Amino acid sequence: MTRQRKGSDPLGADRDPDLPSRVGAPAPVGEALAGLRDARGWTRRLDGARVHQVWEQAVGAEVAARVRPIRLHGGVLVVEATSAAWATQVRYLAPQLIAGVNAALGEGMVERLTVQTGSTTPGGGSRRRR
Repeated sequence: MTRQRKGSDPLGADRDPDLPSRVGAPAPVGEALAGLRDARGWTRRLDGARVHQVWEQAVGAEVAARVRPIRLHGGVLVVEATSAAWATQVRYLAPQLIAGVNAALGEGMVERLTVQTGSTTPGGGSRRRR
């Protein structure tokens, strides 16, 4: 008589009862991740992280060259402008910029825009005067 090792019972009698059971065929990775994203409530947050990807398309090349997104959290988009003059320009353009980003990400993602002034560098870093 051969003894089976733990974890080798094909009927699952030695299976850990706290682990979810698999029903049916394995799901594709994309579907599994989408399910996890939805179950954890990460959809809006992950969509908001895309602001960096869609920025130039949403605001245009001229603005994107002088203003970059820093973060999007709770409907507030924080951007950094290369100069005080561009920060002022962004404040005037805020409704159009918000509309452009919302068109790219989904309506209601951005409710408000705030601007900080710094020296936006091509590598994405910021050198700020203190």
